[in-house]
Amino acid sequence: MRVYLDNIVFTIQRAGGVSAYWYELLKGVCHSGLSVHLLNAGMAPGNVFEQQMAYQRWPCIRESMLPAGVLRYLPLRYRLPARAVFHGGYLRVSPQKDVLNILTVHDFAHERKLSSAFPRSLVNIRQKAYGIRKADGIICISDSTRQELLHFYPQTDPGKIRVIHHGISDDFFPHTPAPPPGLPALLTQKPFVLYVGGRNHYKNFQTAVATIALLPREYRLIVVGGGSASSAEIQLLQQRIPGRYQLLPVVSNQELNYLYNQAFCLLYPSIYEGFGFPPGEAMKAGCPVVGSNRTSVPEVVGDAGLLAEIPHAETFAACIRQLESGTLRQQLIQKGYRQASLFSWKTTIAETIRFYHHCWNHKFSEDEYPV
Repeated sequence: MRVYLDNIVFTIQRAGGVSAYWYELLKGVCHSGLSVHLLNAGMAPGNVFEQQMAYQRWPCIRESMLPAGVLRYLPLRYRLPARAVFHGGYLRVSPQKDVLNILTVHDFAHERKLSSAFPRSLVNIRQKAYGIRKADGIICISDSTRQELLHFYPQTDPGKIRVIHHGISDDFFPHTPAPPPGLPALLTQKPFVLYVGGRNHYKNFQTAVATIALLPREYRLIVVGGGSASSAEIQLLQQRIPGRYQLLPVVSNQELNYLYNQAFCLLYPSIYEGFGFPPGEAMKAGCPVVGSNRTSVPEVVGDAGLLAEIPHAETFAACIRQLESGTLRQQLIQKGYRQASLFSWKTTIAETIRFYHHCWNHKFSEDEYPV
């Protein structure tokens, strides 16, 4: 069985959850003993995850002379050998009938009108619909995503869908002994609430700021990732919590792990997630989670966090004040360690490869290689 992995996602984003997933998948499948070929490998990559790939160890194929910005919206243009497995890094499938198409579906933010505006959203929806129709096997990164797939595309055969959760990186662990060099000394001031990730509207960032405004003045907000803050975001912070916030647009995993270790809690008010890495990372690092009881968040957090049924500032603030009970906080931290242990990249890779074999056997050699 020959596997062809399409790295087009690395040209779409410099970092992000989809890139993190694809990087971990590449590492695992490339070291699995399978015959692996890599399509669209960037020899001068700008993606932070792709920069860590040692491409010289595997056969790399340039799909086309067309620019990646065009290829990302097209079905695969490179002809694959018969019975090959093609797994696209971002919604792409091969039009060949004699290959096995595996598609990973992350979320349905475009279908829910929570992501990019028209016309980009329409292009994404149509590309996803085509991929779902053509795929022989579909990986959903959470059961929440699987339910949405069957909601938006009810004609899809449930038998070709497999839920395979993301793993949580081993870069996150409790009790970092000392702060990494470069982190501002101000971070030693406690307590601080951590906000990690993007700040677009469904991430509910305004509610995070409003939550801190409702807490006693000693509580501060550390905002990590998501790029530079806009003038509107800075104005919001200045108006609601002046002198009680700090922005860290880019941090390493080492720095982020230390922040999780030191934070009073992670506040994750997002109302929509395909999976959601920060709650898993926080739990693995010994940081209690306060979040929304929406989409995949309860699937990741389980009973190891405080999840608000109503994602409003008042309910989040009340959850954070509950953590002032040292007994409850320690109980949640211990539950968090156990819950985070359920998500490992080793398991993700093993289940993905088993799914390749399952789908390949079903399509090409059911009699010779029974499942």
